Amino acid sequence: MLLTTFLAIPATVYAQTTIRNLQQANSVTLVGRVVQVYREDFVLDDGTGQILVEAESQPLRQAKLKPGDRITVVGTYDDDNKFEAIRIQSSDGKVIPVFDD
Repeated sequence: MLLTTFLAIPATVYAQTTIRNLQQANSVTLVGRVVQVYREDFVLDDGTGQILVEAESQPLRQAKLKPGDRITVVGTYDDDNKFEAIRIQSSDGKVIPVFDD
């Protein structure tokens, strides 16, 4: 008799959505192009709309975002129509965690 053991590893699954269809959720993934970068925020355009993404100045400096960059952002969308970044991933795969203070 062959016994098989499965190791349960919790996986984080992020649902991808578009800015047009954005609703309050635990976390979602947006993919788009950077339109403008500010000190602690940037504007993301995914082709369906634009949104101001809140981040922190340190991770934004580390990500070296510039207009035209194609990125993936995992974050949360709240009742105040704010999208807060949890992590930013560049098109080359570099992942920058964002810690909200």
